Amino acid sequence: MFSLRDCGIMLEPQGGMQVGEILEWAEYAEKAGFGYILRSDHLMPTGVLREEDSPSPECWVTLGAVAASTRRVAFGPLVTPVGFRNPALLARMACTLHSFSEGRLVLGFGAGWFRDEYLANGYEFPPFRVRFEQLLEALKIVRPLTEGRRVDFQGKYFAAHTACLPKPKGKVHLIIGGRTAKVVRAAAQSADEWNIFGPTLELYRKLKTVLDSNLGGRRVEVSQMGTFLIGENTRELKENASRHAELFRIAGGADAAIEMLRGRGAFLGTVKEFVGQVNERLEAGIQKFYFQILNTQNREMVNLLTRTLKEEL
Repeated sequence: MFSLRDCGIMLEPQGGMQVGEILEWAEYAEKAGFGYILRSDHLMPTGVLREEDSPSPECWVTLGAVAASTRRVAFGPLVTPVGFRNPALLARMACTLHSFSEGRLVLGFGAGWFRDEYLANGYEFPPFRVRFEQLLEALKIVRPLTEGRRVDFQGKYFAAHTACLPKPKGKVHLIIGGRTAKVVRAAAQSADEWNIFGPTLELYRKLKTVLDSNLGGRRVEVSQMGTFLIGENTRELKENASRHAELFRIAGGADAAIEMLRGRGAFLGTVKEFVGQVNERLEAGIQKFYFQILNTQNREMVNLLTRTLKEEL
């Protein structure tokens, strides 16, 4: 049965959050009863708020702090790009945090997409074809190591001849995020969970067919990550949209913000409409939802989300 434990709060700290704020949201997620507190793994701001002095705390350092400050909630990156860290080192980092947290780490893994942060930090940013090849190779290292197995692998991009000791407490839950057929096939063959960002139901169903046809008897969970803009009624929805437009400098105010978020596949509408959208996706086979909080200043809307998930779903 679906519950709040199947939902998570998704943070975007590269937009200017301090470490203390991340920990406050982790505490909120745990006390409220969410199953997950997740964060992006970016090295610099990615959206309209891209001032040079915006805080952008490093992902894995903050995950260690989250592990130490919580006791129940699962946590992790959604997603860590393959190009940022050697896969054997990444696996060791994941195993260490997984063991320290008594098995609560979930590892989101992907090909990366934000060219600017790669180049600004001295990384090459190859075409998607190469990044995807790197992801496939990295999975041949990360998957066995995070399951407690030794790996002996020599590839075109990566190599590893090692094991993670101490072994992780149970295998690390591996999430592969993406919305192309290639990435979905990789998730079907290697991951424990496929995550898709804000899809239309038409796109989701198309990619779910790809997932199902490549499982080969494996069981892979399905989750959606996306933002939300909701209100108890139409008036409150417009007020929250105005606050969003002001924060992100969207010309055209509330109406423009609503249309922009609708185009990104956000959960959008009154509480009644939001419940309908979630139920529609549950019926389509999506099992988990990670709600991306873009406006961390609007705690009232997050509280409304939490109450609605608890009481209406």
